[in-house]
Amino acid sequence: MNKKNKPQRVRNTRRLRFGTTSTVLTVVVIAAVVLLNVLVGIVADKFPVTWDLSSDKVFTLSNESVEIAKGVTKDVEIVLFLAEEELTNPTLGSAFNVEELNTCMKELYTALQQYSNHSGEKVTFKFINPDQEPTKYAAYSDYEVEAGDILFISGERHRVCTIYDLNNFVSDIYPELYSYGYYNTSFESKVEQVLASNIHALQSEKDRVVQVLVGHSEDSNTIAGLKTLYELNGFTFKENTITGSAEFDENAEVMLIAAPTTDYSNAEIQRVQEWVYNDGNYGRHLMVFVSPTANCPNLYELLDVQYGIQVTDELLLETDYNRMYYYTPTFPFGDIPTTDYTGKSASTGKLCTPTARRLTTSLASAPEQEDAAIYDIGVPLTNYPESAQLIKLEDYSKENVEGVYKADNAEYPLTSMIACVKKGYNNNIYEDTYGTIVVSGCPAMAYSEYVQYAAFSNEDLLLDVVNSVTGYENSITISNKVLTTDTVTFDGGVQLWVGLGLFTIGIPVVLLVVCLVVFLRRKNL
Repeated sequence: MNKKNKPQRVRNTRRLRFGTTSTVLTVVVIAAVVLLNVLVGIVADKFPVTWDLSSDKVFTLSNESVEIAKGVTKDVEIVLFLAEEELTNPTLGSAFNVEELNTCMKELYTALQQYSNHSGEKVTFKFINPDQEPTKYAAYSDYEVEAGDILFISGERHRVCTIYDLNNFVSDIYPELYSYGYYNTSFESKVEQVLASNIHALQSEKDRVVQVLVGHSEDSNTIAGLKTLYELNGFTFKENTITGSAEFDENAEVMLIAAPTTDYSNAEIQRVQEWVYNDGNYGRHLMVFVSPTANCPNLYELLDVQYGIQVTDELLLETDYNRMYYYTPTFPFGDIPTTDYTGKSASTGKLCTPTARRLTTSLASAPEQEDAAIYDIGVPLTNYPESAQLIKLEDYSKENVEGVYKADNAEYPLTSMIACVKKGYNNNIYEDTYGTIVVSGCPAMAYSEYVQYAAFSNEDLLLDVVNSVTGYENSITISNKVLTTDTVTFDGGVQLWVGLGLFTIGIPVVLLVVCLVVFLRRKNL
């Protein structure tokens, strides 16, 4: 009797064992599905699903941005005065028929998330829709923000930009096709630059102010180019009308005179001198871009008498076609010599200087002195070899250019940019820089189209100069990203379907099939 029942008991035991195994596997699968869906939700919030197929990795922060995010020590709150949907599902580009604008908005959203993650959430962000949340919007009225603005706050300090600062169009003319008028227009993203510069600037202890003097028909393109470049690197631009009665900013480190075409009065010259002198304490710096064609005798006399820099009536022309831009003699390429002010920009034939006015200096190296004194030395910041020639302004203004001539051999290399460095000297023991006056005869070198061109050293030199004179070394050199149509992104709806299809259906089905196969194989054992 027991012998007859034994096989049946064995089958029952096996069935029980298989049933228990199946139950356990089912529970494990269900638990795994639930856990995976929870994880998907968390990961989707922190790391948006993105396929970045662009050559410039639009949706991936550069190493420099990551380092800036990791180096944040003071909390930064970013408030965007627009609806969150304008970044997650943007339509701005469609309204202007520029699809790259939509990509730019999506890039901003992913960049904000990455900054928050890499900074250990010391960088946070939120959205306030001025139309739908007027009360919350009104709470920020002291910052004078408007719809579409982006506000960066850290303690008592803040900075503001707009979504329109996040991009620019660039039109390049291929030199080899110049005569045929071929153009290449691209859409460049400045998202990383804007975030990095504003966050980075708020980590310093004070605002680094560049005071811009206006009121004498200055070159607006020079001001705009320098403003974009220097504000990206943590400086703040403040305009002051020199013809008015407003006081100069006592906290400014640099005063900028950007190629005025009408002369300064004697009283205005005195005000500039007094600001630089700073009651004998100096510690302030002056940058002057002189117009290539205007005549401002009072301003030029100041530069000559006080700082030993002469503005000539000559323009530089290049005769070597390998050293000119667009095969145009008045667009010479200059060399940047190795000096204390060009540590990162020194190069040969890479500085583009359209319509550059020749400068000279009567200053020499440091004198031999035994007693304490303040003395000036002259440092050329650009050089042009003997292939460069000269033309008088009066001849250049003629319809047919005539009278081109070569300078004396002893005068080479020629220059269009000079720094007058005021130093203190004390018994061969102590030396310190009291202030620096930088003069450039080429205001166009600061135009955005030349500063942003990666093949030129204009950006490097202009950053080197301002960082060297102020002692500020943390420059940001994040390149713009060219947006193209090869960038594929997942918006919120696609992310939902990916999560549903992959984690809610796909993986569970795979697990069930695996479990079924295991079950059937074990059942046949």
